[in-house]
Amino acid sequence: MLELKLDEEVMGALLDEPVVPWHKEAPADHRRRTVRQAVGLWHRLGYDAFRLRAGIPFELIKDRAADTAGLSRGERQWQSEDRGPIQSLQDLERYRWPTLADVDFGPLEEIDHELPEGMACIGYCSGVFEWSSWLMGLERFSIALYDQPELVREVVNRTGRLVYQIFETWARTDHVVALWSGDDLGFKTATLISPRHLREHILPWHRRYAELAHARGMPYILHSCGNIKEIMPDLVEWVGIDARHSFEDVIQPVEEFVREWGDRTAAIGGVDVDLLARGSERDVVRRTRQILEACAPRGGYAAGSGNSVANYVPVQNYLAMVETVHRFNGRG
Repeated sequence: MLELKLDEEVMGALLDEPVVPWHKEAPADHRRRTVRQAVGLWHRLGYDAFRLRAGIPFELIKDRAADTAGLSRGERQWQSEDRGPIQSLQDLERYRWPTLADVDFGPLEEIDHELPEGMACIGYCSGVFEWSSWLMGLERFSIALYDQPELVREVVNRTGRLVYQIFETWARTDHVVALWSGDDLGFKTATLISPRHLREHILPWHRRYAELAHARGMPYILHSCGNIKEIMPDLVEWVGIDARHSFEDVIQPVEEFVREWGDRTAAIGGVDVDLLARGSERDVVRRTRQILEACAPRGGYAAGSGNSVANYVPVQNYLAMVETVHRFNGRG
């Protein structure tokens, strides 16, 4: 099994205690408790690896609304689609660009002491397209591809270089066994920008990240939401991804992806988040079993949610998925 993440509210419900948030400036005992909670929970749930996220302190423009989830955090935030802090080359030069020294790599030292035998981490960073489109706002970014191509190129390349440095750091970390990029490139029916522009600006950076991972003997995993069927040949045959994550049944069920691409790249997850959020436990068990029976026998498959376990997913539905996987593997 492998998950992109469990929301903190879900983790707290599973732990039956509040999650101690990570702060790199917190006292040592606080940091150790954060790590023991997270590592202990992943291990108890039966995972062999979990994601470590690199936090880049980009200054962005966020929209906000009340969080109506069952395990509410009070407020939800997301990147504004219509605007960002960089709209011109002049803005770019004024913007305080983070350096590698500003990146929070999380509890590497603490995890070194807490990681159980046989368990590993995956070095994760949000992707070059996500950060670049957030810095400009997706709408402005899309228009600038035609009106200000030099601005787009500069924003993407500055972002790409920083993400590369982050992956270099992960690749040198002993207990990190894979590199994972989170870069949502599509929506329900197509890619967010044209395949031509993805090939020109974005995919060359993913190819560099994959080459870095492969040079260190690691797989390179791509998380991308949305319909990216048109660029899958590029991702598999040119970029060289080793696994694809994020599946929605309304776009492409994971079984269909495995039939089409399973002999060339692995698949991760596939239990649709909409089903996890709104279905019954019986529905979740049935669908998880169906996916496992179709995907597991041929290899190159890791079970999990279609995206992540958000705070609007009932905890019992998530546990139903996990327990079904363990029973399928003879562990339950």
